[in-house]
Amino acid sequence: MGPLTALNAIILGSAVAISFGLCAVLVIFLILGGESEQIGVEIGRLPFYCIGFLALSAVSAAAMYSLMKNLPWRWRAQAGMWVSVAILSALIWFR
Repeated sequence: MGPLTALNAIILGSAVAISFGLCAVLVIFLILGGESEQIGVEIGRLPFYCIGFLALSAVSAAAMYSLMKNLPWRWRAQAGMWVSVAILSALIWFR
């Protein structure tokens, strides 16, 4: 396993963990949404972030699979993963 595979594994694990956390909070907010005005304010962009991190998880999983199997499209998958990281980072940072 090379350094690029290790970086890919870190991104994949982080994206899956963040996706799970955000989606769990979204479900809880949707269940409790009518009970508090503050939850209504907080829920604003949460679905967008859930979708963004789920997409990053999928792209990262494909990139990891392509690296582990040494597939011919592994470099395109890596490029897609890094572009996804950059886009998601920019959307969060400059929101």
